Amino acid sequence: MKVIIPIAGTGLRMRPMTLNTPKCLLPIAGGTILGHILAKLEHLSISEYIFVVGYLGKNVENYISTEYPHITAKFVWQNKPQGLGEAINLCGEHLTDNEPVLIILGDTLFEANFSSLKSLSGNVLYVREVEDPRRFGVAKTDKDGKVEVLVEKPQEFVSNKALVGIYAISNIAELKKSLNYLIDNNVKTRGEYQLTDALQHMLKNGCEFTTASITEWLDCGTPEILLESNRYLLDTLPAAEKEEDEEEEKPLEERFPDCEFEFPCFVGSQTELSNCRIGPFASIGKNCKIKGTAVENSIIANGSTLLNSSVRNSILGENTLINNFSGSLYTGNSCVINPS
Repeated sequence: MKVIIPIAGTGLRMRPMTLNTPKCLLPIAGGTILGHILAKLEHLSISEYIFVVGYLGKNVENYISTEYPHITAKFVWQNKPQGLGEAINLCGEHLTDNEPVLIILGDTLFEANFSSLKSLSGNVLYVREVEDPRRFGVAKTDKDGKVEVLVEKPQEFVSNKALVGIYAISNIAELKKSLNYLIDNNVKTRGEYQLTDALQHMLKNGCEFTTASITEWLDCGTPEILLESNRYLLDTLPAAEKEEDEEEEKPLEERFPDCEFEFPCFVGSQTELSNCRIGPFASIGKNCKIKGTAVENSIIANGSTLLNSSVRNSILGENTLINNFSGSLYTGNSCVINPS
């Protein structure tokens, strides 16, 4: 099986954090959004990962080559994104008709049972029931669970089974034909080439689809949901990962005896803490220096310095300096607040 992860977007709703960092590489729960997605696929037999990159795509290439040198990866460039359908179509030359593909959006964190994918022979769309389906592509199924129709962001009710951005496709030839049909005939929905429209075209041409429900779905499209996702991940990671540094393997209370901790929280390697109150739901990156500061429900990226402050409900970019500050804020990289 091959995997396609589209991550070409600019992440405008996540500004200023995405001014220097692609959304998929934003820090969360001791890792990155993309890193947590890849961790969910470790048990599958993946022959190749195809990353569709665009905005700050070189950052993604460097991240994969540094952190995941053991995987086989290709990078396809989508320089002027015109929708998910276009992104997948650009990968066509790397797909073979006899090997299934798993498509996962690069800002989607999830809990799903992928055991059936080890012997995939059909097409599976992962869904979650939602209260307001108008914001999503949706799947309407019959009494036997087969998909009857797919609609992108329906304004009138069709189904409450929202497509969560995870698609397992074995009919590769038909997928490529349907994507080419959209592009060749300029078929757009809301100004973009939609993967949902291509899948609906496959349905009309006789391809069968079933759905599978996921147990958790976090679409990290806003700072608020990123913090929510951070809380979820910290709460579900093994205790050793939350309470101990990966390298030094000592409980945080032993490493930093003059600090108070309320778990769950995460502290990266080579970070210095002194006279701090950390947690709950604090994720602190590597090489940070934090003194006389309280951090709660926040994400602090690598290399940041926080002095005599109280930070809550915040996301701080890499190498940020915060001094004598109390409150909530979102920053990009290398920001300075109250330097003196």
